Amino acid sequence: MKILIANVGSTSFKYKLLEMPEETTLAEGRIERIGDEEAPVEHRIGEQLFVKTCRMPDYPSAIKEVMTSLSDLITQPADLDAVGFKTVHLRGEPGTYLLNEDTLQRMADYNDLAPAHNPPYIQAIRIFHELYPDLPLIGLFETAFHTTIPDYAYTYGLPYEWQEQYGVRKYGFHGASHRYVSQRVPELIDTPVAGFKLVSCHLGGSASLCAIVDGCSIDTTMGFSAQDGLLNSTRNGSIDPFIIPFMMDRERFATSDIREILSKKSGLLGISGLSGDMRDLQEAAQKGHRRAKLAVDAFCYGVKTQIAAMAAAMGGVDAIAFAGGIGERGADVRMQVSKGLEFLGVCIDATLNQQGPPERVISLPDPPVDVVIVQTNEEIIVARETARFLQA
Repeated sequence: MKILIANVGSTSFKYKLLEMPEETTLAEGRIERIGDEEAPVEHRIGEQLFVKTCRMPDYPSAIKEVMTSLSDLITQPADLDAVGFKTVHLRGEPGTYLLNEDTLQRMADYNDLAPAHNPPYIQAIRIFHELYPDLPLIGLFETAFHTTIPDYAYTYGLPYEWQEQYGVRKYGFHGASHRYVSQRVPELIDTPVAGFKLVSCHLGGSASLCAIVDGCSIDTTMGFSAQDGLLNSTRNGSIDPFIIPFMMDRERFATSDIREILSKKSGLLGISGLSGDMRDLQEAAQKGHRRAKLAVDAFCYGVKTQIAAMAAAMGGVDAIAFAGGIGERGADVRMQVSKGLEFLGVCIDATLNQQGPPERVISLPDPPVDVVIVQTNEEIIVARETARFLQA
């Protein structure tokens, strides 16, 4: 069974072609700067790497470029069993869905909640439908992993009718990543899943934590939208909601202005006034940039306090996993987050934290709490769920 996994951005398209159920990667690649005259294109077909720069005027051109690059593996559309998408948010019950017109409309209903994700995914899915009308398109929504969160943890202190009528409640995101981490960590430390209490820290340009017991999500930091929880690169994270009407009254902001500010001008970028990239901020902080240091400190403080909150939700913690771009490569962030969590049993080894294989345990020997770095693999989770959906 050949499944193409599509990872869609507003101006990028990343893909991976897998043979299932063997989980063999046949090809993968990326196209950046769609719409530009000079778009970087990279394809890895088997062991061969192809890199070029070419004109990529629109998304149909990008999809045709990918399918052409895969022509030796997919000689006709019938050779491909499905395309799996790491979709984000939709109105109604989260899960895995056939991406038909009804599902796309339910996604469009929540465009305001996922403005950077839903519109480009809807666009790409429609293009696939037009180019390959008989090809099954399957979406694993990021919210699906969090359907096990209990009602008292996902209910807001708002009029209950809002939940019933509009679905206003905590959903959580980064589901594919947290699901992979929940499966991978017990393998790395050789422990059973049953009774295992894990805090999964997906830290990158977008960041969230998840409390996982018995392999199931019981709480997470993101909420009704991906704006809630930790500071993100350019998104605000948790704030006092009365800040919004306060500033709207004084600056005469429209709701569109507020969405723009909270989504694109806040978070690490908003605090630092410099960048939303952790690497840039750490470099600037070392040179004495006060607000860059403040942004880094605020991010690490948020992760630390939310690890403790997730541990409280589980009644303890057996392991903490760092994943995502910052989680996997940010040794300084991991160290700063861990300091002060000794009361939970968190003690990391400074040498192991700095160097070693990509996936490794970085805590001291025989620790009360294992601290692990995991290379998350969202594509394989989407591929597994797509294959399971097709078989069902």
